[in-house]
Amino acid sequence: MAGCKLLCLLLTVAVLGATAAKINVNLTDKLVDLVKKKQFDGFVDELQRDDMDVNQPDSKGRLPLIEAVRTKEIKFVDALLQYGAFAKSKDPATGATPLHVAFQQNLPQIARMLLQYGADVNVEDKSGKKAREFAPTKEIRELIAAYDKDGPMAFEDTPGSWTRATKPSTASLSGESTPAEEYWFNTRTGDSRWNTPSSCAWQRVDVQGHPIKYVNAITGQEVHDVPPSLAWVKVRRDTQVMYYNWKVNATQLAVPEEVPKDMLADMDKNINVRWYNEKTGEFAWIDPAYHTVWRELKDEESKKSYFFNVETGESVWELPDAMAWTRVKDDETGDEFFHNRLTLESTWDAPAHMAWVRHDSDL
Repeated sequence: MAGCKLLCLLLTVAVLGATAAKINVNLTDKLVDLVKKKQFDGFVDELQRDDMDVNQPDSKGRLPLIEAVRTKEIKFVDALLQYGAFAKSKDPATGATPLHVAFQQNLPQIARMLLQYGADVNVEDKSGKKAREFAPTKEIRELIAAYDKDGPMAFEDTPGSWTRATKPSTASLSGESTPAEEYWFNTRTGDSRWNTPSSCAWQRVDVQGHPIKYVNAITGQEVHDVPPSLAWVKVRRDTQVMYYNWKVNATQLAVPEEVPKDMLADMDKNINVRWYNEKTGEFAWIDPAYHTVWRELKDEESKKSYFFNVETGESVWELPDAMAWTRVKDDETGDEFFHNRLTLESTWDAPAHMAWVRHDSDL
């Protein structure tokens, strides 16, 4: 009897699952139909359904995002991406990505948008062809070259472009009200969107208080150098406090929306902090300790120091050459000298990479 009940339960679950899948397919059928007919208003209404899965192929195996690219209408592509369509999704039949289609049809604007959302020029379709192999025009080739140089970061908006805004709540004649909603507004282009722009999706990953890498939650890109969107510092000139982006040489009064809260807190503690190299005459906005790819960390079990390379992911016990020099105080005079922990050389004259001094005066 117990076995019969279990079987009935499993059959019920299977039927419910099949019904849900059928409902989703039916919804996607309608969505794809609206895309192909280019009926944008109805398309947006369907996107807003709570039970809509924009990454579900329709009954013919067609993905809404790929069909949207085929229409050559960027607004359909944009809307789908805002509602969670995967830029790296693949056509079930051919394995082609939306980027394959955009490149094949010479749609550089749509291709750029897909790249902003993490599309990859090196993904292969089922025939083994990468999207990058379809480069019919100079514009497409330039997109590929930019991707090869900087990855998805190359297609992000200029730092400082996006800000959060709020759509006010509304009340209808029947007394029903819709709550206020937050959205993103681009102050340079006038564009608006509900989802987080890729330039505002960077996070810093710290280990034992040291920055190890930066990760973009939208594109999945990981870098060890500070991305332009996070290269902000808080500065003060006379009595005016502002924000300066040292990678794009831009200044603004508003708090940069790209910067996560933990990094904003660090900025508040380090107003005007910069470093000057007394040998080379250079200024730097990041701690010289992080000019090298190596980080000194502590092994949790042995409590011994080891060294981690943020670029290669390599960990070693041996002291790297780049971290061999250290400052030491003379026991008798209290003066600083420089000691190489590998060669055991000592000198009063600072090596160039150690000749940094901190400045925190007003600009």
